[in-house]
Amino acid sequence: MFCEGPADFQTASNLIDRVLAKEASWAADLLEQYPESVREWVLDTQGEPFFKVGSLDQYVRSLGPLRRPQGHFNGEPGAADAIMGRTAFLLAREVSKRGPAIDAVCLVRDMDDQGADRRRGLGQARSEAELLSSFRTVVGCADAMREAWVLAGFEAESPDEVERLEDLRQALGFSPCVEAHRLDAKDESAKKSPKRVLRVLTLGDRDREARCWGESPLALLRDRGDASGLRSFLDEVANTLGGLTRAAGVRS
Repeated sequence: MFCEGPADFQTASNLIDRVLAKEASWAADLLEQYPESVREWVLDTQGEPFFKVGSLDQYVRSLGPLRRPQGHFNGEPGAADAIMGRTAFLLAREVSKRGPAIDAVCLVRDMDDQGADRRRGLGQARSEAELLSSFRTVVGCADAMREAWVLAGFEAESPDEVERLEDLRQALGFSPCVEAHRLDAKDESAKKSPKRVLRVLTLGDRDREARCWGESPLALLRDRGDASGLRSFLDEVANTLGGLTRAAGVRS
């Protein structure tokens, strides 16, 4: 997994497990009790179960010497995040050579205010990697950021939450859960900051936040997450990682 930090890893990995449990019935109970028997995350150089996209140069130095591909992508200049994606997939190939073979690589990234460019750049990097690598790829583009995916699963559980959600809806002019992609402010104190809105709704409670993606129906997350990239991510997980898991069940 390549992502921006622990919260991103927790959200993405938990969603992946939920999808795998649905796609491969044999894996559901195992994921609950012995998840490593179904899937195991490769540890980074610090023992974390994910690689930080902001530390790719450090990983390259620690695993070096590595020869990074240079130049354009299929004859075109790289868009935003294309080089980052190229480096991530290069690292994954190198790690796979030195240890157990990697079946799949997940790259999850906030789009911030560069959604179209970052999607294009990550697509360029993935297309290049698919020609050079044996592993499958899943790319998650959280638009504008991870918190939009969390908000998609928020359903009020108490009168206080109903009131806070209604206050936000009136202040914003739209539902921050149904249209979380419209929360695009990077300033965390801004009215349309997804981080601020999530903090208001959950009162900063991490367990309450986790229930948004961990307990809300996947169908609801897909429906509300169409414009934020969540539906696309869940579908990629189902088709790519779910396919690998179903095949493993048949072989066993």
